[in-house]
Amino acid sequence: MRYKEDWEQAKKRLTAFWNQEIEDRCCIGVKAFDQQRFSTVRLVNGTDEERFAYWTNPDRIIERNRLRMQNTYYGGEAFPCIFLDLGAGGHAGFFKGAKYYFGDSVWFFPSVEEPGELEFDKNSFLYQKTLELARAFVRDSQGDYMVSMPDTTGNADALSHLLGPENLMISMMEDPEAVQGALLKIQGAYESIMTDVYQIVKQVNEGGSCVDWLSTWAPGYHAQMQCDMSVMIANDMFREFIMPELRAQCTHLQYPLYHFDGVEQLRHLEDLLSIPELRAIQWTQVAGQPSCLAYLPQLRRIQQAGKSLLIPVQPEQVQPLMENLSSRGLYLVTTVSTREEADRLIREVERMTHD
Repeated sequence: MRYKEDWEQAKKRLTAFWNQEIEDRCCIGVKAFDQQRFSTVRLVNGTDEERFAYWTNPDRIIERNRLRMQNTYYGGEAFPCIFLDLGAGGHAGFFKGAKYYFGDSVWFFPSVEEPGELEFDKNSFLYQKTLELARAFVRDSQGDYMVSMPDTTGNADALSHLLGPENLMISMMEDPEAVQGALLKIQGAYESIMTDVYQIVKQVNEGGSCVDWLSTWAPGYHAQMQCDMSVMIANDMFREFIMPELRAQCTHLQYPLYHFDGVEQLRHLEDLLSIPELRAIQWTQVAGQPSCLAYLPQLRRIQQAGKSLLIPVQPEQVQPLMENLSSRGLYLVTTVSTREEADRLIREVERMTHD
């Protein structure tokens, strides 16, 4: 790998992470770069044409990512990767009549009034563009960097895009069968795009797959799962509408990971942990909410349930987390400004690794 000389050892550690094992130390990924100079420029105020090209022109995407990779130190288990990003819950755009906007991200707007109106369109612009970008990134990479799985995750999140969150909540109460039917259609779109993309990108991912924004790599078929809108629903509704989706995706993937976004989801944690095939949980520290250090009992519970645990952290959180959590199946991810800082953190983790 062009931008990471020690990938072979990092790969062994990441493989151990999925198995709740330790290769030689706990997993930690540390990227070091000048964030002010090489942060991604968001064309919020650009023209429609400029914003469209920013998200869809493969040459422009490759150019800015190559610049970032050339000026990044990938310490520990961090690795160079290009993100296949056409919006979170992006499979909402694979349905006829879907409305979306290219801004600082790809944003979706309500486009249907009833759940039963959904019609999957594999020839839709965003579906075909996702495949086009995946192929372009693979051609350019030639093994220099990895190519991420897309952010087409969260079936209920996608349905919320298509219906609007208020209409979705009402439909869940008034027409649950129609919502279940719509979620099954979206699951079909999820499996279709993930399967198609994995077949394209695995050749530059050493037969495995990765999710760039999570800094995860697995030696097989891997993608994230999520239900961000679950912060708005009670646990009985989570069990009725969301658990079938998660069970299906855990069966479909070899290395499924759940993106746990917000402490409001704690009421769903035991249900998540009850899924045997779920391999890992990523704990997100949401702005405005307490630090992950305030939830050590819950983090330990995740590990005790036999799930690997991924936590994006601030550098100063590394030591207390290492002291209070098992190093088995633990992966900490952070960024610093210099290579020296990155190497210091990695040495600290090596020193503190324990069962």
